[in-house]
Amino acid sequence: MKTYLSCTFAGVALWASAAHAGGGMEGFGVPSNMDFYAGGSVGTASQDGACNTLSGSTGCTDSGTGYKVFAGAQLKPNAPDGTLPKLGVEGGYIKFGESSSAGELLSVRGIPIGSSSAKSDLTGIYAAGTVSMPVAPRVEILGKAGVMHWSQENKSTAVIDDDPEDERNQSTSSSESGFGGLLGAGAQYKINDNFSVRGEYERGFGVGKGASKTEPSLLSVGAVFSTL
Repeated sequence: MKTYLSCTFAGVALWASAAHAGGGMEGFGVPSNMDFYAGGSVGTASQDGACNTLSGSTGCTDSGTGYKVFAGAQLKPNAPDGTLPKLGVEGGYIKFGESSSAGELLSVRGIPIGSSSAKSDLTGIYAAGTVSMPVAPRVEILGKAGVMHWSQENKSTAVIDDDPEDERNQSTSSSESGFGGLLGAGAQYKINDNFSVRGEYERGFGVGKGASKTEPSLLSVGAVFSTL
């Protein structure tokens, strides 16, 4: 991931240098009204529904720290600023963090005889269409809609108290993946022509399978480096 992030920023930096030196990137076959950007954000991630994966749960954590890295391109309309929205595409990697829950194992008479736990680690790679619109000097609102390929690592354990040889003791793990939807909205403040600060909320849909279904989200703040 560090290599991916370094290459992403290095590529955007080269684009920015070429655009600044040559007054644009037309020489590379890129329209003069197209800009490129890359960035990273960190914030609070949650996995709604994750606490329902373990019956008899006595404790659950379904939120924590998450982050993302992303890159994209925007096509500016040939119109005065603020009169038409900018359309674009964006791709990125999101870490939704880990959820965990704990519970009790009960006998047929309802007597606690052990403990159980479940954990789920969730990530996603997305591609989305974007739209942004200036609403004030240096400030613009933005939205996105797209598809996300999610990957989920699940682990569950069951332990019978004081009996390590009990056949009901178990530890299982599984990996699931698939495609779901992603929606996002936020705002961006431009510090200068090449650097902005972005705050954004993103939410995934159709993520997970069976008892591991969840609707993950990320509320984050980060930096964007662009060729603007």
